[in-house]
Amino acid sequence: MRYCFFCFWCLALCVLPLRGTAHAHPHVFVDAALGLNFDAKGLASLDVTWVFDEMASQLFLEDLDTDADGVLEQSEWDSKKDAIADVLREQSFFVHVVVNSERIHLTQITNFQAKFDSGVLTYTMRLPLSIPDSPAQDTVQISVFDPSYYTDFYTPVESVSVTGKKGLSVSSQDAPDLAFYMGQVIPVAITFAF
Repeated sequence: MRYCFFCFWCLALCVLPLRGTAHAHPHVFVDAALGLNFDAKGLASLDVTWVFDEMASQLFLEDLDTDADGVLEQSEWDSKKDAIADVLREQSFFVHVVVNSERIHLTQITNFQAKFDSGVLTYTMRLPLSIPDSPAQDTVQISVFDPSYYTDFYTPVESVSVTGKKGLSVSSQDAPDLAFYMGQVIPVAITFAF
């Protein structure tokens, strides 16, 4: 039953349309971190970390912890992570990448893991992509947000790391072109240029 509730929450988070002028507000709060991984060709993948607030962590643990012992065991996570990943994939894992004003939909995920420690649930994942290092490349924007505004993601520039490319200047700025929730919420985007 708890698993059904968890799947319902994931689906609601991803697919329920906004109606009229509803005054929703976030119910889940997530501190996000990004790792920008470069290879010889350009940006090759993103490492994404989500740290859920304590209330949401407890709620989700009840759904994930099938033997109700308060511990998220690897076997419990393994039995559910593919279904969770499939739901998140429909929303590009809530990671919005814009290159040269064109959005890139992320569809692949590797190393998707969950950890429950000290009352807090953490997801980590790697999202492969291919953004070539090119002089013609304009600004790259990466923003983590939930368009339904059920979940509020916070990604400070201090939480961004870079591997494989020295001297990359990364900044954080409002991204009005990515405004969501009927244009009422302007997300912050991590921005860089090659």
